Amino acid sequence: MTTDKKTAWKQKLAQARMALRMILTSLKPEEWETTVFSEGDPWTVSTIVSHLIDSERGMSIHVHKIRKGEETIPEGFDLQRWNAGVKKRMGSVTAEELLARLAETRAKTLEVMDTLNDEEWALTGRHPSRGVITIEQYYETIYGHELLHTQNIKTALGMS
Repeated sequence: MTTDKKTAWKQKLAQARMALRMILTSLKPEEWETTVFSEGDPWTVSTIVSHLIDSERGMSIHVHKIRKGEETIPEGFDLQRWNAGVKKRMGSVTAEELLARLAETRAKTLEVMDTLNDEEWALTGRHPSRGVITIEQYYETIYGHELLHTQNIKTALGMS
């Protein structure tokens, strides 16, 4: 059963990543600085990609904590404040570095997925915006989050 589930989620994650990479690898250097969100501190394509990396790393840490029976997020965690700090946490990185970090982060996500047993898919932890969700729903969140921001990037670049 888990093999089918793993295969299905790997395929979905691969499809989402392929859609994102197709856009990112076609960008001219200046297009990486296109504003995607302008409320507050503007987020560019680079910022969005940094956010996707940072978010996936965080959710992978949650999966690890869930498996160990630990709390996933500390009391008083502020998701908006966390997201606002993405530029500081990720630093100034090139497009090539961002693409490499996307690949590294996804490889680690899939590596952990490969180690899950049948029972662990249903273990739960608290996600900062979705509430208490299963490990499987964490993978669903990574997938949906990437699709959402891929569309945001396409819209900002006039591709949709």
